[in-house]
Amino acid sequence: MTETRTTMEALRMDGAQPVAAGQDLAHRRSNAAAAEIEVKALTHRYAGAEGPILALQDVSLSVPSGHFVGLVGPSGCGKSSLLMMLAGLVTPSEGSISIMGRPVLGPAPERVGVVFQEASLLPWRTALDNVAFPLKLRGVPRAEREARATELLALVGLAGFERRYPHELSGGMKQRVAIARGFCQDPPVLLMDEPFAALDEQTRMTLGDELLRIWDRQRKTVVFVTHSLTEAVYLCDEVVVLSARPGRVLERIAIDLPRPRTWEVMASAAFGELRERIWRLIRTTP
Repeated sequence: MTETRTTMEALRMDGAQPVAAGQDLAHRRSNAAAAEIEVKALTHRYAGAEGPILALQDVSLSVPSGHFVGLVGPSGCGKSSLLMMLAGLVTPSEGSISIMGRPVLGPAPERVGVVFQEASLLPWRTALDNVAFPLKLRGVPRAEREARATELLALVGLAGFERRYPHELSGGMKQRVAIARGFCQDPPVLLMDEPFAALDEQTRMTLGDELLRIWDRQRKTVVFVTHSLTEAVYLCDEVVVLSARPGRVLERIAIDLPRPRTWEVMASAAFGELRERIWRLIRTTP
């Protein structure tokens, strides 16, 4: 039976210069002493009314440190389930997951931060208090956690909104708060489950750029679930394409586009070819 854990823990733009296509990706691959995330022979079944439902089958995956990896595939293929297993919120039926060389046996917020599709902010707490809340659970002194939360809100473009409550914020602003909260314990790994899915296209693109700006400064290991192929190609170093249920890895596609990414790259032939390649895999593979 699937064991699901519900915990409260779930709850420097430096002058970057353009990097030649593939150079930055190859550099970080060669400098990764070991995989930050290692998934081996993972299979998962959910209990169903008529018997077990096979959601994921024999998934193996390694993600080097500092890598930005996207997970895409048809609806119901197990993308979010895999992310929840990486977070330690769901126990896989078979196989193993390790992060930073240690097995994932439950939530470990000091190693893994999670940003969900819904911001899930506490409505009675300010933006500052929402970001600082995981630190409060750990017993971090108030002055220290508020300083950290203030720094992160500034990082996501919300300086001056520290004392605002969720009902006073737009959807995009709420998601910025959620992203800041994901970074608050400074985890080396950040898992993001369609964090921009509920936003309009303009806000989605803006937040994507904000996320890349933060990632370029901190170089955390990111696993990003999305249904948007454009978003996946624009944000990621590599896109892992999953098949229809039961989800299995069809292909890992390197996104050898120059960084920092600009909106102009979306109009390039290379960008369109990568997106079309991913779409053909999803569309034609049973």
